[in-house]
Amino acid sequence: MSFKGISWYSGLMGVVFTFIFVIVAEHILFLESSLQLRSVGVVWGGVFCFDLVSFYLVLLSVLLGISLLFWSLEMSFISGFMIVLSIFSSLLCYCCVHSVWFWVFYEMSMVPLLVLLVLESPYSERYVASWYLLGYVVFTSLPMLLCLFYLSLESGSFDLRFWGFGEDYAGSVVAYFILAVMFMTKIPLPPFHVWLPMVHAEASSPVSVCLSGYMMKLGVLGVFRFCSSMLPDLVFSAAYVLVCFFCASLFFFSASRELDGKRWLAFLSLCHMMVVAACLCVGDWVLGGLSFLYCLGHGLSAGAMFLFLWLVYEVSGTRNLLLLKNGVSGSSLLRVLACSCLCTACSLPPTVQFFCEVALAGQSFFVSVLFMLVLFAFLFLGGLIPLFLLGLLLTRHCDVNYGGRCVFSSMLSVSFLIVWSFLFFLMS
Repeated sequence: MSFKGISWYSGLMGVVFTFIFVIVAEHILFLESSLQLRSVGVVWGGVFCFDLVSFYLVLLSVLLGISLLFWSLEMSFISGFMIVLSIFSSLLCYCCVHSVWFWVFYEMSMVPLLVLLVLESPYSERYVASWYLLGYVVFTSLPMLLCLFYLSLESGSFDLRFWGFGEDYAGSVVAYFILAVMFMTKIPLPPFHVWLPMVHAEASSPVSVCLSGYMMKLGVLGVFRFCSSMLPDLVFSAAYVLVCFFCASLFFFSASRELDGKRWLAFLSLCHMMVVAACLCVGDWVLGGLSFLYCLGHGLSAGAMFLFLWLVYEVSGTRNLLLLKNGVSGSSLLRVLACSCLCTACSLPPTVQFFCEVALAGQSFFVSVLFMLVLFAFLFLGGLIPLFLLGLLLTRHCDVNYGGRCVFSSMLSVSFLIVWSFLFFLMS
């Protein structure tokens, strides 16, 4: 046997991977410097302020809303109206700097999804899941409002930009801490994570897209807007984040044993949100802004995965991951979409999450060596679990009869979010 030559596609793959490596190196070098300039917010009437954080989150909700438009024929009028109301309220919440109006838009973003969980979910355990979600909405809503009124009166203004600790320093610290805990239940972080897998398992697919897409990010926004003066000393201390990493490692093992596709993705989405907590733990504003860039990439990835699972459910009629493979194997295009969605879940380059994780890993050494090692192990597990499923999808294909069902619009919806997930780094 002798060497004859190099095939054209091998050379093409080499050129593509070289191009990706150059782009990755460039963004790793300049991502931190590009975030050094803190954006100047544009203020309207002392109620709304549009800054860099608002830009990332508004873009996320808009892209998810556009992707759901492709599924408009599959949704009822009530479902479409409630989702539009939730997305519109979230857009106002992102830009609001008035404490009371922030609370109103914050709750109005979640209440329509709670209504849809009861009215539109096709699963029998939806009432149990609604009690889980209702408990976290109701039992945290009133304490949050009381804390907002107290801190507004202590600071002498309802405008968040003028808030401080006030004359009663101890009372202000307690109020800020309670407020941070209220927001952490919506992210959710341990030990408030129980409701998320339960709700995702019983919710309809559009509700799951909204919950993992932008609803979890509202908790991060609240912590950043209201409690930034206590980060990372009290709220996201290194000890607490290490405990979160340990719990998330257990979630990874739960996901690896899970056969229900929606519960598997819920556990995976819950684990990846720990990266946001780690960014806020580091403490400087660069990684604080970077956490919302990661939220953008995470929301697009989770939305694409839930929409793809919705598409395959419609084709195969099951939520079992092993049986879902039969629905994917009958189409080369579905296999490409599945692999692309799993690559975004793995945070493979050139997704936005990859660059955020690299920047976080570079700064984690300044916290402690233990923190850095645990973070590296966590990021390794975060990419390993989706790769297992990716290997399963790429082996032992079989033919499936789709029964003449048109899935073109659904594929466009998933492809729309995948393209943004892989190309948004060019704008970062």
